Amino acid sequence: MALIAAIALATLLPHAPHPAAPFPRILTDAATISEVAPGVAYGDYEMLTADGPLSIHVVSIDLNEPTVRVGAMLAQDHVVSQGEPVSSMAQRSRAVAGINGDYFDINQTNAPLNILVQDGRLERMPSHRWAIAIGTNKMPRFAEFTLAPVAQIGTGSVPIAALNEWPPGGRTVLTMPEFGALRPAPDVTELQLQPVTGDPPFATYRVTGIADNSVIQPAGYYLSIGPAAYGTFPLPNTGDAISIASNADATLAGVQTAIGGGPLLVQNGRPYSDPDGPSGGEFASHIPASGVAATADGRLLFFQIDGRQPDLSIGVLQTQLTALMIAFGAGTGMQFDGGGSSTIVARLPGNPGPSVLNSPSDGHERSVADGLFVYSDALAGFASRVVAWPPAVRAFPGARVGIHLAAVDPGDHPISGGAPIHVDVRPAGLGRFAADSFLAGNRAGNGVLRVRRGELGLDVPVAVTTAVARVRITPRDPVVAAGGSVRLSILAFDRDGFPIALPAALPWRVQGGTIDSSGNFRAGKTDATVTVQLGSSLATQQIMVGEHEAPLSLASAVFASAPRGGPGQLVPDPDPACKDCLILSYDFTGTERAAYANASIPLPQRVLAISAEVNGDGNGEALRIAVNNAINERFMYTIAHIDWHGWRRVQFRFPPALAQPLTLKAIYAIDRVGSENPVTAAGSVGIRNVRLTLAGGSEQPPK
Repeated sequence: MALIAAIALATLLPHAPHPAAPFPRILTDAATISEVAPGVAYGDYEMLTADGPLSIHVVSIDLNEPTVRVGAMLAQDHVVSQGEPVSSMAQRSRAVAGINGDYFDINQTNAPLNILVQDGRLERMPSHRWAIAIGTNKMPRFAEFTLAPVAQIGTGSVPIAALNEWPPGGRTVLTMPEFGALRPAPDVTELQLQPVTGDPPFATYRVTGIADNSVIQPAGYYLSIGPAAYGTFPLPNTGDAISIASNADATLAGVQTAIGGGPLLVQNGRPYSDPDGPSGGEFASHIPASGVAATADGRLLFFQIDGRQPDLSIGVLQTQLTALMIAFGAGTGMQFDGGGSSTIVARLPGNPGPSVLNSPSDGHERSVADGLFVYSDALAGFASRVVAWPPAVRAFPGARVGIHLAAVDPGDHPISGGAPIHVDVRPAGLGRFAADSFLAGNRAGNGVLRVRRGELGLDVPVAVTTAVARVRITPRDPVVAAGGSVRLSILAFDRDGFPIALPAALPWRVQGGTIDSSGNFRAGKTDATVTVQLGSSLATQQIMVGEHEAPLSLASAVFASAPRGGPGQLVPDPDPACKDCLILSYDFTGTERAAYANASIPLPQRVLAISAEVNGDGNGEALRIAVNNAINERFMYTIAHIDWHGWRRVQFRFPPALAQPLTLKAIYAIDRVGSENPVTAAGSVGIRNVRLTLAGGSEQPPK
């Protein structure tokens, strides 16, 4: 049985994918593959690459498996919502795996921005970006869908501009119950509808009345007509019929599920350059990423790659995600929303439901607009095998490793009750098993955990080893105040890249400050060096104590604008009392949108913050900085919105995850960031006394 299961998993996911350039060179690849449900496998690929670590998660779905189906879900079952975590959508719909989906109107309506079809019902109109659709035959199709719905009212007709959007503005829109309540909308005629025949939204409706547009209307069916459409068709009376049809009858024929994303990355098994994006901004850098792909042999693949966590995973470029998809056999593939939204869930062996398997870059799971999920209709049955997670144990002498053991049926449903599970350690001197944990002995060696439940059995490989190939102390580059403290941890790996479990107490050593066996460091007054020896591997970490400031000159900065050639300048302040002061002027009354003090100034390692005194003009423009990280990726941060007059000191502290050393590329004023009302004024910003906050307590001028 174990051999058959291993062969089945191997057909769904490779143990050693080999992505081509520009994917970074892989140094080690620790792959763990497990069965989620019949025809569904999960692969965890922990790679060390030439660019840094990558944590890659892939779910493979065999669409030829009769008990497998794929469906989309809308957050909280409403277009406009507070959003919902992927794990919540998976749990309440009893999915066995899932991934975040489309881009959305984050922190506003949270509505998805592209098409959504759930259980054969169109709930969101398409935008000019790619989407994946899955029909009743379960075969996926990637397309940029275009719909042109029309409402037939008597002898007249009117185009429907949007579905489940509000307010309609000057347009005619159809809203359905899943949109939610309608806010008051002056100058809008809200026709209350009741479906009579057909499947909404493309159906025949009866007009049941005209709603009061001055008050909130409950969720329901409404055809709302904005002022621009008045007079283009006769308004119906109560009881009249309205028929809504579209080319969707052909475009979406047989489609049960559709969800948007983009850009399209792979077409016909080759990289595809999608002009419709998104591909600029953060998508041009290494980010946490999600995507979906289809193979020629009938598999659907969910990809999730963690990012913005240098100790765990640096993230991928779009071209690298493309290469990864192709290495897994993708014929067609596209990206989903990424960044903090990037989340994947799946059911691990022996668990009743799915859990989050990646490390979201926000530090917690983000609520999103929709997701794509996998369901298993395999019937519950009798126990057929025993499973373990993790499927193998790698431990340093004295380490404790928790192991989840369970009996499952052929559909991978856990079986409760029945015969108890017994575990023997072979050879006995390797360690002992108790309270769902293996405690490694004091000597290195190899063996198994012999797991038995009645006639069912499983051998879990065990390696107690001191052969540590690589160690890393976290957090990376810590900075603490004099007398402050930080908890340090050790990550250890074998030569294949698999993590090695470590004991709670380790042989820490320190020069400067104190540290106990659990890694609790307390600083003295000077910088410290911490070391720990594991086998033949030595890990060293410098801890900077305190911080200090150093001046930064902007003398090399030059003026630029966006678009190029715009008005403005960067000049020294004519006031002789303001030494080294610069004045950055701009004019946002025309086409200019940003004015820059461009530079290329290398910053010292472990720069913590940048600050400056700023003379504000009160216009409300955003003052931002642009920096390049250690691998030359550009990051932009807002220092302040200049809503004051006179001098004020502002500071920005760099995110700890930003890979250093950094290069300051610009300080600039821009007309809007995160606002629907851009600044449309001319003005100037004074900048003086630019300072860097550096780790360590002694004054050191920037290099």
